[in-house]
Amino acid sequence: MAGPRAYTRSTVAALAHLSGGLCYWPGCPEPVLREVEGKLRVIVDIAHIRAAEPGGARHDPAMTDDERRDQANLILFCHPHHYLVDDKMRAHIYTAKVLLRWKSQREAAPREALKRLREVTPSGLRRIVAGGLEAHDARILGALDRLEKHDREAAALMRNLMDELTEAYSLQRRRALDPDMVAEFGQSVKTLRGMRGTLDEFITAATAFRRRPPDSSG
Repeated sequence: MAGPRAYTRSTVAALAHLSGGLCYWPGCPEPVLREVEGKLRVIVDIAHIRAAEPGGARHDPAMTDDERRDQANLILFCHPHHYLVDDKMRAHIYTAKVLLRWKSQREAAPREALKRLREVTPSGLRRIVAGGLEAHDARILGALDRLEKHDREAAALMRNLMDELTEAYSLQRRRALDPDMVAEFGQSVKTLRGMRGTLDEFITAATAFRRRPPDSSG
């Protein structure tokens, strides 16, 4: 009969992912894995929020062994922090309520990421991209308005480019999304994100250029 420490592969994998790769102790930088002689080794302990055995820290006799080894009752700690939380002299500090709060806080971001992954269907991806484009369009249009005050020709050029991109995107929405297109679009989004503030810099440069006195050497 399986005991309270008969963890399944899926349980261990879930803990490794939901931990974010670190000991669950708040602020602890100890990683879950470390490379030793070219091989990755797990260097943290699987700890029970409610103890696996009678007499252990936070033991709940009403729980079954299935519940004790379930991912919901498990947490990863480096060796020193595991020792602290299981020390009976500190039982009034590291209660089940405290450990459950740490677990919930640490796993919130990875769980949200998993939830978002389920949205990455063709229709879900279009909704996510459309929302992001609307927010960026508003910023770009505001920057173009400021640019137009200093250089109408440059602003007109940028507006034409935006119109072409909008039309291309509109046409693409009426077609099926293919994996290659999604990958290319994702890379483009990363590139554009790295160009944040470029228009403002362009405006500043254009203004400085217009104010520069004529070159007397020519």
